[in-house]
Order: sequence, then structure tokens, then C-alpha cells
Amino acid sequence: MTSKKILVFGGTGSIGKALSKKLKLIDYEPIIISRNEVELQKISNEINCSYKVCDILDTNQIKKISEEYKNDIHGIAYCVGSINLKPLKLANNDDFIESFKINTLGAINVIKFNQESLMQNSGSILLYSTIAVKQGFTNHSIVSTAKGAIEGLTLSLAAEFAPKIKVNCIAPSLTDSKMTHKLISNENIKKAIENMHPIPKIGHGNDFSEIGSFLLSNKNNWITGQIFNIDGGRSSLRIKS
Repeated sequence: MTSKKILVFGGTGSIGKALSKKLKLIDYEPIIISRNEVELQKISNEINCSYKVCDILDTNQIKKISEEYKNDIHGIAYCVGSINLKPLKLANNDDFIESFKINTLGAINVIKFNQESLMQNSGSILLYSTIAVKQGFTNHSIVSTAKGAIEGLTLSLAAEFAPKIKVNCIAPSLTDSKMTHKLISNENIKKAIENMHPIPKIGHGNDFSEIGSFLLSNKNNWITGQIFNIDGGRSSLRIKS
């Protein structure tokens, strides 16, 4: 088994799972990490990879996992996220703080605990944002604030860690996942959202796995500090209605 380990936080989500499958195919060893041990066991058996149970808000758990694998860590993928949609007048401080803790501070702590290992192995970090940061959607102030910070973090750390560690970010459009199930379970709403994209479909985990695995692999030797909008063209193109 390869010793080139990639810690995939949020490994039970659609994006994390697809990324882990792809990493396995290109001879890396994904370690899938999340809070749900039942799902972790299922995906671990499916992919044939190791897993660790971890609450991203518990820094002691993050530290323990990081120390266990520290000599072999070649990459970090932070696929953890949350989505809390409401108008600003209904949002309170706790909404913003909780979103920041999960989406941003969790990523910061993961990186801090693994920085030395990634430096040693000339590794890569892959973060995830949302196209709502670039385009601006109604009722997205909570998640866009936290994910906007992720994009700022990507650029700052890419500069700080160069040339040893590459840091990049993928900004997806709406993706079929556990978090978005309620939003797209109505077929009419799903179709309407699909038609907002120049390539009219909802995203799936596999839409991000190819570029994600490349950015984390040693084939990426000259890409850092980039935000990749993987969104069916929604963030940059306008189509006739």
C-alpha cells in the first residue's frame, strides 16, 4: 500500500467520497474523515481505504489524527461544509459564528496541525468554496461570508507556504448531496435550478474529482493560489431565457 496519504475531511459527502475514489485510483491512500462512523465504515469498505471519526470542531481529535499519520501526509482536502439559507433580517450572530467555525475555522485548524508534514512532503491543500461568493445569491449571506473567507485563506496561504505547499480551492455550484437534498427533492425546483446553468444540470461529486485529485497529486507542479469555479458556467456566463 502506498504511503502517500491524503486526509479527506468530509469524506462521507458526495464530493469527498468521489474525490477519495479517484485518489485511490491514482495510487494515493485517502483517509476519509467525518463524524458519522456508520457512513465511514460503508464507504471505507467500498473504496478499501482507512477512516477516522472526527468532529471538526474538536481540535484534540484533529491533532490526534494529524499526529498519527504525520510522516506520510502528502495532502489535505477539506470538503466539510454547511449551508444555512435565510434573509439577513432573520439571521443572528450564532448563525454566522457556527458557519464560520465549520466552514473556515475547521479548515484553519486542520492546516495548522498538518503544516509541518505537508512542508516535509511538498504536499498540497485543497479547499472548497461556493460560486455564491463570486456571483452573489439571495439569502446566502451566512454561507458566502464563511466561504469568502476560505477563498481569502487560499490566496494568503498559497503565498505564505510557497514553494513548499500548493494551496488551491474549488468553488462548486449547487451539488447533489445530503445538505442540498431538501432543496432539490422537489422535481420542479430542481429543474428550474438546472436551467440556471449554461450546462443545465445539478453538480455531482464526480464533476469535481478529476481536477481535485490532480491538484492534490504530484502531477500538479505549477498550480497554486487558484480558485476553480466548477459550476456548469453559472458564475461567468449568461444564457437566453
